[in-house]
Amino acid sequence: MSVQPAESTIASPPIVQPATAFRDLGTLTRWLRILLWVNIAMAVIAAVSGLLQLKLLSDLNAGLSLAPGEAEANDLREQIIALVHFAQILAMIVLFCIWIYRANYNARQLGAAEMKFTPGWAVGWYFIPILNLWKPYQAMKEIWKASANPAHWQDEPRGSILPLWWTFFLISNWVSNLSFRLSLRAETLPQLINATTVSIVNDLVDIISTPIALVLVRQIYQMQMSHRLRATFA
Repeated sequence: MSVQPAESTIASPPIVQPATAFRDLGTLTRWLRILLWVNIAMAVIAAVSGLLQLKLLSDLNAGLSLAPGEAEANDLREQIIALVHFAQILAMIVLFCIWIYRANYNARQLGAAEMKFTPGWAVGWYFIPILNLWKPYQAMKEIWKASANPAHWQDEPRGSILPLWWTFFLISNWVSNLSFRLSLRAETLPQLINATTVSIVNDLVDIISTPIALVLVRQIYQMQMSHRLRATFA
């Protein structure tokens, strides 16, 4: 599949019209930011729990005995945290996809002409193997530039936060996949220790990457609202 270009426009510079079809991202942005903050909290909780499990596994590997019920309590704690974290991540992904769709749509309503990525493909490229290594970044960069300067977005430099966000996004996904695969194969104590260690690293990466996503979401939202107010009162 390929991204379909927007319909061509006349050669004269586009004029920003009042954003009558603009959809306020305020509520959606607020809920997305809440889930991002919850993700940070869950990553901290998961990292602490992982450290406790790592100590327990290291003690077992060293031949130390555990207190009665200690292993069962550890497993129950890990299962509860994993279940809650999974539900939170799933909700965050769904909301982030909706946010991206509407942010792309709003940029068009603000007057950004000839955007290469449609609202649907701005989301869809995240789910296409191989191409999802760079296409989503290009789509987000286009949203950022079109939000910063809808009338002349092609000439707008990309935001400095974009490569930082995408770098940590890719690192987080890679470490998360590695952690998942190791946990599925872990049977011996050394394997469980390795899987737990990588899981902790994954949580630490999330603690770093999520605040970057928070800043990116806030910047795009604020730029779009600023242009909408200008168009409304022009």
